[in-house]
Amino acid sequence: MSGPLEVLPPRWRQDRFVLSEQALWGTPVVRGDDEALMLVATPGAGSVVRGLGAPERVGDLLDEVACDVAGKRGPVHPTRWLSVPRGTRTSSGTLASLRLTHVSEWDWLTTSTVPRRVAAESAVRRLDTTAEVAAVRDCLRAANPGTSADPAGPDEVAWWGVDDGTGEGVLAGVVGATARGGPGDAVTWHLHGLGVRPGLRGAGVGSALVAAATRAGLEAGAPWVSLGMYADNDGARRIYERLGYRTWARFTSFGPAGVQRPPD
Repeated sequence: MSGPLEVLPPRWRQDRFVLSEQALWGTPVVRGDDEALMLVATPGAGSVVRGLGAPERVGDLLDEVACDVAGKRGPVHPTRWLSVPRGTRTSSGTLASLRLTHVSEWDWLTTSTVPRRVAAESAVRRLDTTAEVAAVRDCLRAANPGTSADPAGPDEVAWWGVDDGTGEGVLAGVVGATARGGPGDAVTWHLHGLGVRPGLRGAGVGSALVAAATRAGLEAGAPWVSLGMYADNDGARRIYERLGYRTWARFTSFGPAGVQRPPD
């Protein structure tokens, strides 16, 4: 055991979400125990704070973090991003101390089961992210303009796409996978950047992309594949659950005023 895991209470050293994010933390400041955990990391200009476990206990830990900020004691000023389990008590005073406002409700899902094949999967192909990077970005601008996913990112494993049928190199939909942490030296995959052009939705393209990418990750030896989704996206949830995904963690996130997504 090395890196951030050695400073964690025992329960969290085997948690899928913690293992997935371990490379992002360096050596975090840790508060809590096996019941609830607060991680504070400062990878860049400002801190990222993550709460896990029992919401009522996480609320108490969050108050402690806010007190440190108010007293200029802790390493959490300014705070770039905060995510806590849904149901965590977050008072207006606490959020004001951290200079944060509500941004989103989202879920983190995982699967270790190779999904069944879906009808449209025969149209999915693995993309050449050197030759087709511009085509992927063009598709993302139309299909998922809010994503921070990029095929040229440093941790990208692969991207998959479906052609729009015009023969002009235009992609109807795409999804990518990044490498994340896992148990021991294992590498897990995290899917991101899923998008299908608005005029081409409803034909099973999204399901096919997720099925193909998930299968590729598990067949490559990943102990699990993960993805994140907004909590109110019921249509996407039904697709993911049909493909074997189950919700591992549920979060409420906060950021500085005007921020729409987590920092890169």
